[in-house]
Amino acid sequence: MSYQSIVRNASGQLLSNQNVAVRVSVLQGSASGTVVYSERITGTTNVNGLVSLEIGSGTVLSGTFSTINWGGNSYYLKTETDPAGGTNYTVTGTSQLLSVPYALYAKSAGGGGGSFVLPYTNTLTNATDLFTLANNGDGSSIVGQNNATTSSISAVRGEVTSTSPGGFSSAVKGMNNGTGGLGIGVWGSQAGSGWGVYGVTPNGLGVYGNSSASGTGVYANSTAGTGLTATSTNGIPASIAVFNNANNNNVLNASTVGNGTVINVSTTGSGEGIQSSTIGGFAIHGIANQQSSAGIVGDNDGNGEAVVGRTTSNIAGAVVGRNDGGGYGVRGFISGNASGTAVGVLGQIGTNSSKGRAGRFENLNSSNDKNTFEVESNGNGNIPDNTQGNVASFLSSNTNSVSAGVRSEVKTIFGNFGAAGIFGVSSGTGGFGGLFHASNTTGNGRALVAISDGNGDAFLANAGKDGDAVEASVDGAGRAVYGWVPSFSTGKAAEFKNFNTSNTNPVLTSTSVGNSIAGDFFVDNTNGTSAALHGKVNSIFANFGTAGVYGESVGTGGYAGLFYQRNVSSGTSAVIVLNDGTADALTVNATQNGDGISTSVNGTGSAIEASVPNFGLGRAGYFRNFNTANGQSTLAVTNAGTGSAFFVNHTGASGNLAVFQSESSNMARINKAGRGFFNGGTQNSGADVAEAFDVEGHFSTYEAGDILVISTDSDRTVTKSAEPYSSLVAGVYATKPGVLLTEENIDSELIDKVPMGVIGVIPTKVCLEGGAIKRGDLLVTSSVPGVAMKGDAGKIKIGQVLGKALQDYNNPSVGKIKVLVSIK
Repeated sequence: MSYQSIVRNASGQLLSNQNVAVRVSVLQGSASGTVVYSERITGTTNVNGLVSLEIGSGTVLSGTFSTINWGGNSYYLKTETDPAGGTNYTVTGTSQLLSVPYALYAKSAGGGGGSFVLPYTNTLTNATDLFTLANNGDGSSIVGQNNATTSSISAVRGEVTSTSPGGFSSAVKGMNNGTGGLGIGVWGSQAGSGWGVYGVTPNGLGVYGNSSASGTGVYANSTAGTGLTATSTNGIPASIAVFNNANNNNVLNASTVGNGTVINVSTTGSGEGIQSSTIGGFAIHGIANQQSSAGIVGDNDGNGEAVVGRTTSNIAGAVVGRNDGGGYGVRGFISGNASGTAVGVLGQIGTNSSKGRAGRFENLNSSNDKNTFEVESNGNGNIPDNTQGNVASFLSSNTNSVSAGVRSEVKTIFGNFGAAGIFGVSSGTGGFGGLFHASNTTGNGRALVAISDGNGDAFLANAGKDGDAVEASVDGAGRAVYGWVPSFSTGKAAEFKNFNTSNTNPVLTSTSVGNSIAGDFFVDNTNGTSAALHGKVNSIFANFGTAGVYGESVGTGGYAGLFYQRNVSSGTSAVIVLNDGTADALTVNATQNGDGISTSVNGTGSAIEASVPNFGLGRAGYFRNFNTANGQSTLAVTNAGTGSAFFVNHTGASGNLAVFQSESSNMARINKAGRGFFNGGTQNSGADVAEAFDVEGHFSTYEAGDILVISTDSDRTVTKSAEPYSSLVAGVYATKPGVLLTEENIDSELIDKVPMGVIGVIPTKVCLEGGAIKRGDLLVTSSVPGVAMKGDAGKIKIGQVLGKALQDYNNPSVGKIKVLVSIK
């Protein structure tokens, strides 16, 4: 008996995926009756805590399961469960057995009664199945056998006796509930050469197979014979159709993994082997997936045509080769014929006085950048006869013809590379992209004529590498290149241009190894006002060589340019340089140690005279240094005479004597009155501000670092300090003042005056009269003349503090430390 149970622990939680053990006992008469059978069964719960067991298959503890008299009494099933899989049974339950064991009892026919008497016939009216046999083993549930030798016998016969049964009713119905791929609903087998399954009907379907999903309605298979054979005496042997307009699947699929023919069609009559017609699709669609195979092959072993396409349409083709991949639409080739007379593809016109084109190739896709027509040969050509062995040969064989051997035309608005009526390419290391030869030595015809009726060039030549775009030579007395303009034309005889901004080669080079002039320019017009040579450059840059005229001298002598006014009575300049723009009219540079401009004067004039006219707004002179690594002065003035090396005289009504800028911003200036202004302040090598003062006594008795106090004997005079805590302290004799103030004129040399520092960092004389000095201590005058000491904060009064110590000092003798001087 099958038994299932949900197993939980003492807390009521499901026990998932766990081994459990159950002790099963069959009790007779009541829930507490006698145990007639007992066994121990083990199993494993699933993820939902469900365990499935089969009672009667476990380890027997007592009794015999097969001897239970199920029909003699009522029975109860008691289960005791150990959730841990052992023998400690903690979960107990008891329930009465109602049906399953009694089915086992019925199987034995109540101990042998109720057997069939054959032949047996019975008729019932019941909506359920009348007879059911279930076999859980490997044998058949029902076997029908017939050993007779007469015709039309049957081992098993199913019969629907009604002449008008319901739809899809069946005399025999085989059902296989398996969901695998190898199950069979009905199996028909025949050991000889007969039929495994035979279906017959007068007007219906002898055998009908249907697949409700994606399976196969009827499957025919044969190991060595024919999988499916369909024949008919007067009708159609086989009809295959799709009745669903939305079904886009193939009507018939035929395939093979062998080397045989997929479909073999033959006829001994006059009918077509295959006739196919279509409204919107392909009548015949052949597909090949290998290069060695073909979608459609037509063979002709006689004198006929292998494939013939016929059309009476004015727009459609008789034969169309289409390629949706990377191969070719139509391929014509020669195989096995070495005579040289065979043709892979032959297009002809003129038969029966027809007119048209023997061949035409079109490209209807404007975005297709591939060649419309290609001809390729790997032959060696024919040197003795250049009419043979060519990749393509075109011949107009009419001596009275005015047609061209080849006429090629391109119609486009673009002038891109390759957009040409004829595009000749030489891809080897030799050969010509094009060759035009006038072979008649007595003829006057040209080998090549290029004419343009439009605005474009008649001839354009370009060399993509180091060769010449045009090379012309002459063996006679003519000109290699002759450019001329007729009397009615307004064009130029020649023009040379360079459109590559990075190309540094000359646009035109003229070289002569003789004594003749390399270039001669002559205006042969006595009334002319034009220049014999006009050099012009249009550029936003002023780089070296970017010039209208560029003269160069490569020898040890000679001049890059020479301009000579030979008329001594002439008042005109030898060279005039004008610039209507904003840049310099003349730029001169010397790359070595020479001067950019060297000028001299033999008279009383100026070697260089720069002036701004009364209407000008520029500068008379401007000197710049653009090299950040150049340590030289931008302007150097040397005077070996007795005058000023540099003299500035401002005679205008306003303005400054001098202005100094940094990054075009005024940083310092001296105005016309002589006052200086400095945006960033001033900085000298000193660190204090001092003022020039007269001293009491002789100037030589004072030295840097002395403490100075205001003299009580003379006005605006100072002297050395001589008493402690003096309220007259004024400053310190500055060692090197950063700023020195004075009331004297700037021409005064300030002799016998001391620079007294009044604020800032000043080296100052100190002693230990007030104790050891620490950084930050307030300093005052001491009893030692000109020397400071540490002040007592309790004794200091206003006006006695010299400043604060910036260094420690603990030396018994007089020394110097740096002091931040600030009188307080």
